[in-house]
Amino acid sequence: MDNYKIHKAQAVQRWLALHPRVELVFLPTYCPKANPIERLFGDTHDKVTRNHRRKQIWRLVEDVERHLTENGPWHYRLSEIYFTAEVTAAVQHLKTQEKASA
Repeated sequence: MDNYKIHKAQAVQRWLALHPRVELVFLPTYCPKANPIERLFGDTHDKVTRNHRRKQIWRLVEDVERHLTENGPWHYRLSEIYFTAEVTAAVQHLKTQEKASA
């Protein structure tokens, strides 16, 4: 998960306490390459919304919807960052620290 503060809200913490099988693993701060949704946002901005000349917002929304339908996130390969030993080790270290402090 990214570090958006809503993910750490008290309501989320209460829900997690009731569902111990679910574990949140947070991405490193300021690491957009590790977050697939950031790649999708960047791609959509580069190919659809950057420097657009649409006069009506609904046309822009239509273009974004078309782009997502044709090139949705299911077509993207995961970033190579997911497969590096350093990232795997860092995630394991974070998980160990969080469990130790709990």
